[in-house]
Amino acid sequence: MARVALTSIRWLISFAFFVMVSSVGFFWQYQSQMLTTNEQQFLLSEITNSEAITVERRLYRSLSATDILAIEIKQNNGNFTDFDTYAQAVIDSMGGISNLQLAPNGIISQIHPLLGNEKAIGHNILRDDSRRNEAILAISKRQLTLAGPFKLVQGGIAIIGRKPVFFNVDGKDTFWGFTSALIYLDKLLAVTKLKELESKGYHYSLSRIHPDTGQKEVFARSKDRLDDISQSAKIELPNTTWTLTISRASLNSKSNFFAYFVSLLLGLLAAWLITYLQRQPELLQLVVKQKTAELEKLAFNDHLTGLANRRYLNKYLEQFLFEQKRYNKTAALFYLDLDNFKRVNDSMGHNFGDQLLTQIADRITKSVRVGDVVSRLGGDEFAVLLLNTDSVNSISKIAEKLIEEIKQPVIFGDRSFVLSTSIGITLIPQDGNEVLELLRNADMAMYSAKNAGKSRYSFFNQKLQQQAIERHRIETELVTAVKCHELVLHYQPLVELKTNKVISLEALVRWQHPEKGLIYPDRFIGIAEDSGQIVEIGYWVIKEVCELISRRENEVDAQPSIAINLSPKQFEDPNLLDNIRIIVSETNIDPRLLEIEITESSLMTNLAEALYVIEQLRAMGIKISIDDFGTGYSSLAQLKHFPVNKLKIDRSFIATIESDRSDHKIVRAIIAMAHTLKILVVAEGIENKHQLLLLKNSKCDIGQGYLFSRPVKIEQLKELNCNWNEL
Repeated sequence: MARVALTSIRWLISFAFFVMVSSVGFFWQYQSQMLTTNEQQFLLSEITNSEAITVERRLYRSLSATDILAIEIKQNNGNFTDFDTYAQAVIDSMGGISNLQLAPNGIISQIHPLLGNEKAIGHNILRDDSRRNEAILAISKRQLTLAGPFKLVQGGIAIIGRKPVFFNVDGKDTFWGFTSALIYLDKLLAVTKLKELESKGYHYSLSRIHPDTGQKEVFARSKDRLDDISQSAKIELPNTTWTLTISRASLNSKSNFFAYFVSLLLGLLAAWLITYLQRQPELLQLVVKQKTAELEKLAFNDHLTGLANRRYLNKYLEQFLFEQKRYNKTAALFYLDLDNFKRVNDSMGHNFGDQLLTQIADRITKSVRVGDVVSRLGGDEFAVLLLNTDSVNSISKIAEKLIEEIKQPVIFGDRSFVLSTSIGITLIPQDGNEVLELLRNADMAMYSAKNAGKSRYSFFNQKLQQQAIERHRIETELVTAVKCHELVLHYQPLVELKTNKVISLEALVRWQHPEKGLIYPDRFIGIAEDSGQIVEIGYWVIKEVCELISRRENEVDAQPSIAINLSPKQFEDPNLLDNIRIIVSETNIDPRLLEIEITESSLMTNLAEALYVIEQLRAMGIKISIDDFGTGYSSLAQLKHFPVNKLKIDRSFIATIESDRSDHKIVRAIIAMAHTLKILVVAEGIENKHQLLLLKNSKCDIGQGYLFSRPVKIEQLKELNCNWNEL
């Protein structure tokens, strides 16, 4: 019985050790699995966020082309000269864009490149397109919207961004049309490392909530489906959100039960296992602490170069700006982008490109001080925060040093590569006190450096902000100027060259500012055009001129007609004809004494509509002149369809008529062809007798310029005593 009892005790002790060791073994295995899983999750999160940022940034950069086109359209009053050349330059600069489109009134009129897209010309986005809802949303919200991804007829999947363009007409925003950028999905994903990650065992999917069905739609994915461990990141886009999910199969190997069991049995034989087991929780806590520190480092460091990442830079800048307000700290933020790096990646592969980026990161770090912050923002973009410096001279020297260091050849085996960089610089706190504002300023300055020829640096230009402030001030004061009758008209005579007699006057608007004195139209007319105030100013000019004509009809027996310049925006006003009829009727003038000058570019915008307006004005008895002829895209062959009275040759041709034989020939040709069409020709900007002599010999009908008289008040014009017979 005693032997049985002893055996039972031994068995119980062995069993107790077995249970103890098994429990610790399972606990260790569980902790190891948790650590490995957490590490994978953190790494997946960093990779997913990095790739999502790359997609979002590339897409926003490509879509910003619509803003560039919209600005160009607004600056040119709805016209777009040489669209193909301009669009190609934008595509080359931005990258990732398949084509750019212009759609006035929602109808596609221009596409670049056109090859393969011809069928889209004339397509009505607001009526025929299956993605008209996004277009209508863009108009209602007055902001860029994204349509797609969707399958193209010619193959492939694409996304299209549409930017609505509005002009301020008579105080109201009027829809002009869309500027659009089409981006192929495969080209967008080509800038990421998703394919490379797939080759390393990762899997991914890109999805969105379909706007029509409300269901999740996966529009891009790896060949294999997602695994058990995955991370997702949101890609916030105009009017939609994409979700990027990346996964990887668990790296934890399944334990071999037999080997595990044997190890447990061996553990039972090791006496020191008890001591080890007592220390196990402490050892595990230390491992967890170390792994957590490593994962935190991964969250704020670039996995390729080891530099700080965008997240770290943003947090550091936030802290720095907080301290700057308290301690008046200064700094400079550099934004670096490698020139033509994509070409290296495409030709040599991503692995080679990564090696280059690692060397460049090392050069940047060695070129700045130890305390300065160097970060990789993603792709081939880096940032440097130079601390405690406000000397433009020293900042410039560091920028020059960085450019020179990066220019040094990179040697790989028997091959040598030379890279360059463009740097944008913004100063803190002079240029801003918010993180996004500073990054945007530095980014703008970097693009300025690229546009200036690359391999150089550029400071953020405060003059741009000052110009914007000045434009806003003038725009605000113009409202007061119209209400308080600060605008005045000056008149310049048009002289018949055969008789040297004044046959008409041109009314030119001036601003008699109460503080700044007389302001000429080059300072405010362009701003009035952009803001839409030009329409109200234009009608004021018409009314003033008609009232002057009415007064003079009672004062003189015969008076010259008076010409008014009609802005392109006012020419497009649907109420133009009615308003002119009302003004002419109220002032009770002879409409033959009123002449309207229309720019050549206004006619070419919409030929049919322009012809209708001119015919209606002529039916009233009003004379029509074409102003600035030679600067647009029309020809005399086109003008034969317009019933105009006069043609005004642009002053740029007259200025060089003496020195440039080609311009002299052009002027003579215009005069001869205009006479064939029975149109009188006016030469603007005559400033000397030699120009006058050449024009007379070329049979020009009418002259205008400082040689005869500057624009003056109507009272001064009456007193003007110029003996033009001696000219």
